[in-house]
Amino acid sequence: MADIHLELKAKLEKQRDQLQAELAESGTPPADGMGYGTHQADDGTVAFEQAADLAMRENARRMLYQVERALFRMEKGTFGICQRCNEKIEVARLKAIPYTRYCLHCASVAQE
Repeated sequence: MADIHLELKAKLEKQRDQLQAELAESGTPPADGMGYGTHQADDGTVAFEQAADLAMRENARRMLYQVERALFRMEKGTFGICQRCNEKIEVARLKAIPYTRYCLHCASVAQE
């Protein structure tokens, strides 16, 4: 199990670094320039692109939070334990979603 933890920790650290780089690269959104286009469709395109960029940045922030929480659980010794039923989370699930907080059963119950 120690090898699995090391593998998952490395995967989470890599994912954290990628997300941090992605957020740093995206930085602040550019000035919109809306209202200065030659056509309303230009403004619509700009608004759509800004909304898409904002959604992607917000998703990256949420993912980064989840990854950092998983790394914290590793330090605390509670990684791989379902936060709902306190049972061990299946290794296959952790390999697929290393930042998960719930076993498959509890995750499916929460989605209903």
